[in-house]
Amino acid sequence: MTQHKRKTRVLDRLSDYSNESLLVEIRRIAEVVGSSDLTLDDIEKHGRCSYTILKQRFGGLRGALKAAGLEAKDFNRNVTEEQLLHELARIWDLVLTHEGRRPYKNDLAKYHARFSYGPYYRQWGSWIRACEVLLDWEGVADDVSVETAEKKNEQIPDIPKRKRTIPLRTRYAILLRDRFTCQLCGKSPSTTPGFVVDVDHITAESKGGTLDPSNLRCLCRECNVGKGPLDEL
Repeated sequence: MTQHKRKTRVLDRLSDYSNESLLVEIRRIAEVVGSSDLTLDDIEKHGRCSYTILKQRFGGLRGALKAAGLEAKDFNRNVTEEQLLHELARIWDLVLTHEGRRPYKNDLAKYHARFSYGPYYRQWGSWIRACEVLLDWEGVADDVSVETAEKKNEQIPDIPKRKRTIPLRTRYAILLRDRFTCQLCGKSPSTTPGFVVDVDHITAESKGGTLDPSNLRCLCRECNVGKGPLDEL
């Protein structure tokens, strides 16, 4: 009887964490990626060491790249908190529109954001925290965090009843409440590839409709475009 050797799982990490070994690792990642302008995502995806140790030894990724003799571009260290939040809001809108979810840090590259993950990490320490700051910054702060909203999709924030662009927190909560499903045709991005859903006013703002959750619903683009005047009466 042929005996099959049992495969063992190996954690591919550096055995030597000297400065020189770390710099060799940085150069190796640059070869794998095909670029000397590395990002934190490149380190997490291809590295055999963590960003934390690079920060401890070299002060951050930029310092590590310089020490390794690689190009280190300006990491937007002078970017303001407001600029970061405006850009995150733009990316969140794109992700909501095209994929019906909140953004992940990988979406920054996917949707060609002006800033990489680095400035957000340095400013707030984590991606989730950056998302929470944006939602609070929009002026619709409550006790529901991003992670909590995902677990308790029935919880809708209390919105001032006045005309304004639908805040991200509200849009996201309505999409969660309606399970990203069009309330007219029943389709959703999970069942129909390429399907786009958004949040729509049941009673139009021009007719006195407010941002109260009872006046908002998840609607697909086709149903929203095809919605006739009679549907708004």
